[in-house]
Amino acid sequence: MEICVLNPYFHPYSGGTEKVLLEVYSRLSKRHNVCVVSAGLKPNEETHEDTVGNIRVVRLRTRYIGIPGLPLPFLAMEGVKESIIREHADIYHINNRYQYFFNAVGAIRGVGSKLAITIHNSLPKGIGPMTDAGGLIYDLALGRKTIHAADVITGVSRNAIDSTVPKKDRARSNVVYNGVDYGRFRKRSKGDRRVREVELRLGLDRPMVLGNARLVQQKGMTYLIDAVARAGTEADLVIIGRGPMERALYRRARTMGLKGRFRIVSGISESELPYYYNAADVFALPSLYEPAGLALLEALASETPSIATRVGGISEMMGRCGLYVRPKDINGLKESIDSALSGGRRAMEMAREGRMRMVKYHDWDKIAKRYSELFEGAARR
Repeated sequence: MEICVLNPYFHPYSGGTEKVLLEVYSRLSKRHNVCVVSAGLKPNEETHEDTVGNIRVVRLRTRYIGIPGLPLPFLAMEGVKESIIREHADIYHINNRYQYFFNAVGAIRGVGSKLAITIHNSLPKGIGPMTDAGGLIYDLALGRKTIHAADVITGVSRNAIDSTVPKKDRARSNVVYNGVDYGRFRKRSKGDRRVREVELRLGLDRPMVLGNARLVQQKGMTYLIDAVARAGTEADLVIIGRGPMERALYRRARTMGLKGRFRIVSGISESELPYYYNAADVFALPSLYEPAGLALLEALASETPSIATRVGGISEMMGRCGLYVRPKDINGLKESIDSALSGGRRAMEMAREGRMRMVKYHDWDKIAKRYSELFEGAARR
């Protein structure tokens, strides 16, 4: 089967959706011919092709357009429609309905192929007036038309489907959860050489609270800074991430008295990342909006005690294997951090249960197989 994947970013870009696509399509490319049509890695770089493993990648000439209020720039990619026609795949898989407009659907239909769409980003809610309203307006105008036209509809959580997919299309939608490489993300002893290297690199001499998220408003990191500053146990706060709020977060940390106890790190390789979760005493994801939360899966697989807001699809990921707080609830977040740092048998039990949950429900091989079954079924119809 010929599969053409449509997403504005792809490896080596390391966002959540891009990690999912790399894991899924590295597996599917062993059985199917896979092409990804994506944006160029650099602005205005000429359209060209390269390969990632068995995956052929078409990187289009792209203009990056920053729009105030949006967490990522809009990408004006040249030649999307032409690339769709040229590939003439059996099925096209859209993974970002905000970047691929209804004319892409027309091109797919024009070559007589099937269309799949995955809801990685559900309808925004609770981020901010501009983002929330903009997302709703877009879905009413274009997003829902794209979803309705799809032969295969999947969502990374039940919440993503129920909050985003029109009611008339929900019955034919499928939840396909994201996965985690639980072979790499696993518990290691505090004496592990590579865990110690992380601790020494970060200069840790206190308990560590870890966050891992793009540095944008929706991830709620300002509230995490405030909570750590108020916690009864003095702890270091380390956030892995990049984004437009970096300077603002450092200013907030200084204001809250966390100077010397707060740092943002980026450029962490995938091979290093598991050791950061093991160096942490607590992982926190205080998002205002979160369809799934890939970093949370990594923390749970690593048996790191975890705290998260009960928003979006988070409860579907974590179950009863961590502590929940309300969005923007600094005091609740502070109390949960204190509880997690105090240790105790229940915290250890939840961490072990989180690991078992990841192995049972979030195996990449099973997830890739489910996508393959859905796509093959659609191609036969």
